[in-house]
Amino acid sequence: MEEQKIAKNRRQVVFTLADGSELEGEVFLNLYEAHRQGSQKVGELLNGEDAFLPIKTDDGTVHLNVSNILKVITPEDAERHDLMMLGKKYRVRITTLHGDTIDGDIFVDLPQARSRVSDYLNRPERFFRVFVPGHIVYIGARFILEVRD
Repeated sequence: MEEQKIAKNRRQVVFTLADGSELEGEVFLNLYEAHRQGSQKVGELLNGEDAFLPIKTDDGTVHLNVSNILKVITPEDAERHDLMMLGKKYRVRITTLHGDTIDGDIFVDLPQARSRVSDYLNRPERFFRVFVPGHIVYIGARFILEVRD
């Protein structure tokens, strides 16, 4: 019986892991997203239900434990969608448990009475999206020490 392959988009990303190491490779994204038009985004993959993600590297395929991914950097032009930039824009500085800081913009698209940075951060997401020049950074919520706005 011939094995069927599901067509996927590939996106080059850089991972920073819980131990501080970096891994560069390609993630596999669905061609269609159930909640909007277009292909799946890296953030949707990270905030999905899968506990392990296959990453294609120069040395073969690595299956990363999502709970040990500190941050993921992907090119903004390939990842950005207009819906990501709805709502109130805040400039933030995020400090991770490793002491790294990420300065960038977040967009809070919540009801006006609940549109603060704290409301955004208290959503049940595993990763939060931050826009930095030329890239989108997804930061694992469990690795965030503090956020200043």
